[in-house]
Amino acid sequence: MTLTSIRFAFALLALLPGTCPAAEPLGTLFFSPAERARLHHHAPTPTPAPPPRLDGIITRSAGNPTLFLDGQAHAAQPHQIRMDDATARVAASDGRWHRLRVGDPSPQ
Repeated sequence: MTLTSIRFAFALLALLPGTCPAAEPLGTLFFSPAERARLHHHAPTPTPAPPPRLDGIITRSAGNPTLFLDGQAHAAQPHQIRMDDATARVAASDGRWHRLRVGDPSPQ
């Protein structure tokens, strides 16, 4: 038997059905089983909370500034306030930070 006929025989053997075990599809190969389950059975993500409305800023010569958010007074830190453009950096109820301008309507 020549080398060419041996190669031909192996090629035919490889093409026969049932000679190799059935392989699982690769799918999400680089994820753990828990991550795959979360990908396939994901719950709809909740919509983010809208940022509060910034009604006003009071700055003092001594002490921390005060922000009026949705009509309520809240203590603030000086680094949150930019008086040159009347904005303040404020955290929403879901933990996201927003740069708000005094008088801008809150998005609904």
